[in-house]
Amino acid sequence: MRVWLARGSPISLKEQLSAQLLLGILSGRYKAGEKLPSVRELARHLQIHSNTVSAAYRGLAARGWVSARTGSGVFVRPTGLQKSEDPRDDLVRTFVAAGAAQGFTLAELQDALARFSSLAHPRSLVVADPDLEFAQVLAAEISEGLGAPVRFTSIKRLLQKPAEDQLALITAAHLAKVPANFPNRVIRLKTIQDVVAGQIRPPGPVLIAVVSRSDEIHHWSLKLLAALGFPPDSVIHHNPRDPKWKDGLASCDIVAADRIAAAELPAGIPAIRFQLVAEDFIAELRAAPVQVQ
Repeated sequence: MRVWLARGSPISLKEQLSAQLLLGILSGRYKAGEKLPSVRELARHLQIHSNTVSAAYRGLAARGWVSARTGSGVFVRPTGLQKSEDPRDDLVRTFVAAGAAQGFTLAELQDALARFSSLAHPRSLVVADPDLEFAQVLAAEISEGLGAPVRFTSIKRLLQKPAEDQLALITAAHLAKVPANFPNRVIRLKTIQDVVAGQIRPPGPVLIAVVSRSDEIHHWSLKLLAALGFPPDSVIHHNPRDPKWKDGLASCDIVAADRIAAAELPAGIPAIRFQLVAEDFIAELRAAPVQVQ
C-alpha cells in the first residue's frame, strides 16, 4: 500500500491517511472485500502511532467505506466502483448495491429494472455535485474525453427537476444524496498516484499556485500536496471569482489549474492542467450505449 505522509503539516496524519485511503476506494484501487493492512502493520509501515491508523479506519467505517470484522480485520465495503471486463457489470453492481442498501430484494430490483428498460428515450449525461464549480470541471473533462457536450448541475436542482432522458454522473462521495432508483452512474476519480504520475518534485523550496473556482478542488489539493511533502505556506490558492486573483501568478514556480480555470489564465503563464476523472471511466462511457446530447 503506497501512502505519502508529511510530518509537521497542519493537516493531521489521520486526515492525510484517510484522504488517500478514500481516494483508493473511490478509484477502485482497493477492491470490494479486500482486506486492508492491520492497524499494527500499517502503523509500523508508515512509522506512525497505531491510534492514528485506528482513528482513520474508524472514520472510514462510520462513513460506510469500510467494515471492521472482529478478529478478522478491516475490509473495503462494496461501493459499485470495482472494475470489470464489461462496463455493464459496474452499472448492475451499483444498482444492486444501492437497492440492497435501501432494503429492496433482488426480485424487486429486477422488476424495477424491467420497467425502466421499457423506456425508449435516449439518455443524455449530466454531472451533478453540491459544488457547482466542481461539477462544471468534471463535466468539462468528460466532455473533452467524449468529444461531445456534457451538462452539469447541482444535486439539489437535479432532484427538483428530474428528466427521463438523462443519466446522472455523480461522485461516490455524494451518491447517498440521490434516491436508489434515480438513474445514475458513479464517476471514478483518479488516485493521488495517478494525479502526480510523471510529475517530478522540484528540489528545494517552491511556490505553487492552485487555480480553480471550486472549493472542493482547493480542499483536496491542499491535502494531496501536503501528503507529497509540500508545506501549506508553499501553496497559494487563486480563485478566478476574486477580483485580484491574477496577482502573484507570475512569481510562482508551479501553476496548476483545472480545465475551466486554465482557459482564464493570463497569456504567458505556463500551467499544469490537471485532470481528476479517470481515463478508463471516460473510455467506458464512450463504449456504453448512451446518447450524449
